[in-house]
Amino acid sequence: MIRASLTPYPELRRRVRTQNILLTGSLMLLLATGAYAAEVDLNVNDHAARLTLGLPLGNNVLVDGSWLHHDDNGDVASVGAHVMGAASGVDPLKAGLGLRFNYIYNDRGDEEDGTALAMGGFLRYTLPQYDRFSFGGSLYYSPEVLSFGDIEKFYEYGLWSSYSLIKDADVYLGWRTMKAEFKSDGTERMDTGFHVGMRVRF
Repeated sequence: MIRASLTPYPELRRRVRTQNILLTGSLMLLLATGAYAAEVDLNVNDHAARLTLGLPLGNNVLVDGSWLHHDDNGDVASVGAHVMGAASGVDPLKAGLGLRFNYIYNDRGDEEDGTALAMGGFLRYTLPQYDRFSFGGSLYYSPEVLSFGDIEKFYEYGLWSSYSLIKDADVYLGWRTMKAEFKSDGTERMDTGFHVGMRVRF
């Protein structure tokens, strides 16, 4: 019903999308300005760029916000929270488990958009004897019951390998796939393939 009321008014739909992205951007700025220690992560490929701001709260909670823009496919803005800790009692292996709320806009077909609450987490392993090198991956999935608007399903997964140039700065090579299933346009890739990135901690 909401979709039907907005379809004849493309300008109104554009305004709603812009407001959603700006809201996520504002939350990201709040995270950065209120942080005592924060991490900024930027990665790019030929067609997409993703900016993430992360804020550790205490010893075991991480809050983050991110925005991915693809010049052909659209935008994905997200805010998430994770509980972190050592996995299986091994200090070099860190894990996080939590939720990520996503706003997805498809810039193709019927230009559908919607939101998805994805469950998932990440793993990070640092080589004990060569602690400049780290490896990791992440997986997030939102089923139909947790997807709203024009979204029926959403998922994202990826892998990366990083090298610490200095104590508070890493460079890395990563690969990810991010897909959403829309009501009219079917399954669309929001981004897929390799990217290069950097992380800086303040």
